[in-house]
Amino acid sequence: MQLIAGGNLALNAHNIEICIKTSFSSSIELDVTAYQLAQNTLKVRGDQDMIFYGQQSTANKSIILNESSSKDAYITRLKIDTSLIDSQIQKIAICLTLNEPHQLNSVRPIDLELYSANQLTATAQVNTQNKSEKALILAEVYKHNNQWKFRFVDQGFNGGLKPLAENFGVVIAAGNSHATPTPTNINLSKINLDKNNSSINLTKKGAGFGKISVNLNWNKSQPKSQSFFQKLSGSGSIDLDLGAMIQFKNGEVDLVQPLGNRFGRFEQKPFLQLDGDDRTGTAVNGENLHINGNQWDQIERIVIYTYIYKGAAQWAATDGVVTIKIPDQPVIEVRLTEGDQLNTCAIVELKNINGAIQANREVRYFKDQQLLDQHYRFGFRWTQGSKD
Repeated sequence: MQLIAGGNLALNAHNIEICIKTSFSSSIELDVTAYQLAQNTLKVRGDQDMIFYGQQSTANKSIILNESSSKDAYITRLKIDTSLIDSQIQKIAICLTLNEPHQLNSVRPIDLELYSANQLTATAQVNTQNKSEKALILAEVYKHNNQWKFRFVDQGFNGGLKPLAENFGVVIAAGNSHATPTPTNINLSKINLDKNNSSINLTKKGAGFGKISVNLNWNKSQPKSQSFFQKLSGSGSIDLDLGAMIQFKNGEVDLVQPLGNRFGRFEQKPFLQLDGDDRTGTAVNGENLHINGNQWDQIERIVIYTYIYKGAAQWAATDGVVTIKIPDQPVIEVRLTEGDQLNTCAIVELKNINGAIQANREVRYFKDQQLLDQHYRFGFRWTQGSKD
C-alpha cells in the first residue's frame, strides 16, 4: 500500500518497524527523533518520553532507534512494540531534523517503509525538492478507539531540533533540555570529533562523571542473507569488537576486550565493563562498554579501540561509529570514515586533565593490538588468543 500525506491504516500486530531511507552530502547531519505524547496534553510527560541519538530506546525497549549511514545512503529503523507502550500514551510522533544551515531540500526524497510482524505493509515518500524547512513531522503511531494505527504525516516544521522538541513539551535550558515535570536533564547537543574538531574537554558537574557509556555500532541495514559484510569477507559475517586500555594514576594498567574473555568489572578495578560480544553485528544496540566515571580521579587515561577479529579489513565500508554518553554532557560521536587494510583502530583517548575529561579523536590504524599498545606505551605482554 502506497500512502499519501494523511493516509492511515490499522496496525494488526504489536511489533512494527518503520524504516526511513534517504541520502545527502557529508556536510549534512540528519537525526530521527520520536516523542511519546500523553492522552490529555499531547505533550511528553518527561525525559523518558523522548527518543533521539542521546537516548536511543525507552527503558522497557518499547521503542528502539537504530541509525546507520554511509557515503551513499542513510537508513534509520525505528522498532515499536505497541503492547509495551504505557497506557497513558496516546501518540508517538516520528520526526526528522537537519543541522544548520541545511534545509530539507538538501536531501534526496525520503522513502518510508512500514513493516508489521516483519511483513512490508505500506510505503510512502516525502518529496523534499520544495521543502525549505529544517525539520519534518514524518509520521505518527496513534491510538484510536483502543486500536493502534499508523499515519503518514509529511508536515514540514520551521526551525530545527530545539523548536521541534519544545513543540512537544520539552523545556530547553542553556545547553540542556528537559521535559517537565521531571527534574533530570537531556542534552540535545552532539559533538562530532573529526579532523577539524578533534578534541573536547568536559568538567565534572558533581562528585563524579557517573556511568560513562561507550557504544560501537556498524552497518546492519541489509538483510542478513545479503549483508554487506558477507560480500566483504566471503564467509557470511564480520566480527568487530570493542576494547579499552586503561592506565591508573598509580601506574597500573589493564585492558578489557572480548578476545581472552577480558570483560572487566564496573564497581572494582579496572572500572571498565563490556556488556558482551556481538559476533555478527546483528544486535540492535551493537557493543557497549561502561566506564565508572565516579572513579575518574584514579584514572590517568583510557584508549578506546576496535578490531576486526574475523572478516575483511575495510573500515570505510563498515560505517562504524562510536558514541560516548556521559550524564549531563554533550553526546560525543566518532566515525570511522577512513579506509585501511590494518585490523585494529584506536578510536578515542580519554585523558584525566586536572580532574576533567579530555576526549581526543585518534582514528589510528594498526596491524594488531600489540602494535597499538606499543604506540600508546601501556606495556602489556601479548600472546596468541582466541574466543572459540
